[in-house]
Amino acid sequence: MRPKLWHHIMTGLAAAVLLAVTLFVIIRWGQLPDQVPTHFGPDGSADAFGNKSTILFPLVMGWFLLGLVTLVSFFPDAWNVPNRNPRTLAAAANMVAVLRLVLALMFAWMTLCSALGRDLGSWFLPVTLTATFAPLVYLLVEASRK
Repeated sequence: MRPKLWHHIMTGLAAAVLLAVTLFVIIRWGQLPDQVPTHFGPDGSADAFGNKSTILFPLVMGWFLLGLVTLVSFFPDAWNVPNRNPRTLAAAANMVAVLRLVLALMFAWMTLCSALGRDLGSWFLPVTLTATFAPLVYLLVEASRK
C-alpha cells in the first residue's frame, strides 16, 4: 500500500511545525528565562520548573516520535490491525498520518509554552486526548465494517 499525497502533506506539516519551534528556540535561546516550566498539571498550569535546557526534552521527543511514526508507516505488514482488508489498512494508514501531525503539534506547543514560561491552557488536555483517540475510533469503526 503506497502512501497517499495527503499523508505526505501531513508529514510535511508535522516536520514544518517542529522545525519552526526548533528555529524559535535556537534563535531565542539567549533571551529565554533561566527557569522554565518542566511539567504541567491536568489543568494545563505549570507545576514544576527547571533550567532552560529542559526545553530541549519535548523538542527532541517530538522529532524522535515523528521519525519513529514515519518509519513505522513504511511497514504496514507489521501493524497489528484487526480485519486486514484493504479498507481497514487504509484507515490505519490514515490514523498514522493524523497522529503524526497531532504528536508534532502537541510537542511543539509544550516546547513553545515552556520557552515562553506560559501555561499550556485548560483546553490542552481535552483537545489532545480527542485528537489522539478520534483517529483510533475511526479505525475501529472501519475495521468493524464488513
